[in-house]
Order: sequence, then C-alpha cells, then structure tokens
Amino acid sequence: MPPSAATFIYSVCLKPKPVRAVAQWLVKRIIPSRLTVDGIELVMNQDDAIVCGALTLGCYETFPRRLFRDLLKPGMTVVDVGANIGLYTAIAAGRVGPAGRVIAVEPEGRNCRLIHQTLELNRFTNVEVVQAAVSDRTGPGQLFLNEENKADHRIFDRGSSRAVVPVDFHRLDDLLAKLAVKRTDVVKMDIQGAEALALQGMRRTLTENTEIRLMIEYWPWGIAQAAGDPRSVLRSIRAMGFQIFEIDDDAVHGRPESDDDRMASRGLERQHMNLLLQRSRDIPTGA
Repeated sequence: MPPSAATFIYSVCLKPKPVRAVAQWLVKRIIPSRLTVDGIELVMNQDDAIVCGALTLGCYETFPRRLFRDLLKPGMTVVDVGANIGLYTAIAAGRVGPAGRVIAVEPEGRNCRLIHQTLELNRFTNVEVVQAAVSDRTGPGQLFLNEENKADHRIFDRGSSRAVVPVDFHRLDDLLAKLAVKRTDVVKMDIQGAEALALQGMRRTLTENTEIRLMIEYWPWGIAQAAGDPRSVLRSIRAMGFQIFEIDDDAVHGRPESDDDRMASRGLERQHMNLLLQRSRDIPTGA
C-alpha cells in the first residue's frame, strides 16, 4: 500500500487502546523473519509490532531514511546510538563502505543479536556493536523494558512496573576514545528521552568534530521524564554552534528553527520530532 495510507492506518486507526492489543497481534502475524529495506536484508523482530510492524507496512521513517543516506559518503565514521534492530546501522555500513566505520550502540540484548545477524547476512565487516546505553556518565546502570513497545526501552522510569535489566552506561566521549575513534562524521540518536543526558556526555566529540551532523529525536515529554529541561537542551545545542532543522514526514525545513518555545511546548507523551543538527546552512534534500 502507499506509505501515506500505511502511515494513516498504523498511527491513527491502530492507536486507540481498546483495539491496540488485537491490532498488534494481527500486525505481528504478518512480520517476516527477513525484509529487504533500502537494499538491506534486515533480520526482523517478529515480536515487535511497532518498528518491525511499521517496516512491514512500508511506513517506517521513509523520509528520514532517505535523508540519512544523503548525509553519508564513503570513508565516513558513523555512530548509531539506540540502534534497535540495526536498520540505520546497516544502511550506514553499506554507504560508508570498507574504508568507513560504523559504531552501533544498543542496550538490549536481543536487538544486539539481531544486529549481528543482519551484519552477517549482508557481509558487513565495518561495524562494531556495543551493548550499552549512552548517558552523561560511565558506569553501571539499569534498562527499563517495555514489553508492548520494543522501541521504548528506557534508562529511566517513573514508577511503572517495567522489567529491569542491568546495563553498562557510557559517556559517548569515553566510548569513542576507548574504541580509538579519531573522527566522527554523523551521529544518529534515538534513545527515548535520554538525549539530554547523552549530549552532555559527548561534548568533546561535538566540539572537536566541527563538521559533524546529527539526526536526533527530540521528545520534550521524555526529556522531562528523564529529569531534563527540553528548552535547555535546545539552548545547549545552539551554544555549541549548531543550527537546528526540523525533519517532517517528507522534507527538511529549509530554514533553521529559532522558536525554542514552540518546539519545547509539544509536551504530550506522543509528541516528538526528528531534528537535523549541523553547523552549515547547506542542508541535504533526502532525495
């Protein structure tokens, strides 16, 4: 079906709670064990009705994926923070080629195993998978699992009944130094509201790599739940010299975003946006 129709069905028709469990059960029944996405043979999590369900229906981040590919060139070093099943990791591996390098950071064990299977299936040898969470400190921590939504595991919790597993935390600056990464070109980050913490732990990386570009999720509700300040996140990004561009479903906004209050005011749990951060005004088209 057309991506627009699939998006409507997936994000509107399947949203009401009374039908969600049944809808997710039905979606899981059609998820294949493997799926070709953007030329990649992706090993799927058939128990994940959210990311893998949307991929199966053809409506998962179609424009952000194109934009991400447009950012990448052979020989680049890419860091995929919150890699999930490794879709963006695999896309990056194919685009940067043998001379490039990809670091996939993912805290959940099953996801890491799926990433390794996808890498083996596609014969990618330029990827290092690190089972860990990125934060503002390096040391032991906890991961709070969402059994209903496999894309919503978090490193914080506000009194829910989620299962908890131990996980290593890393400042990204520390992790990249440990891996002897000398240059970072692109960072893709989606870590369910912990972006404010991660940005604090990667200031050296952002400062030393003047041409670095980031694609990150900005989720004011999640940032606040993780004890962060959504407006402070935007201010700190600008203070490091970045311009902020909003990515919608089919384009990058041509002008840098300047209204922090507008962005930070999207405070409901389901309100989030994808952002492109870069120091240059020249933005890729994602064509």
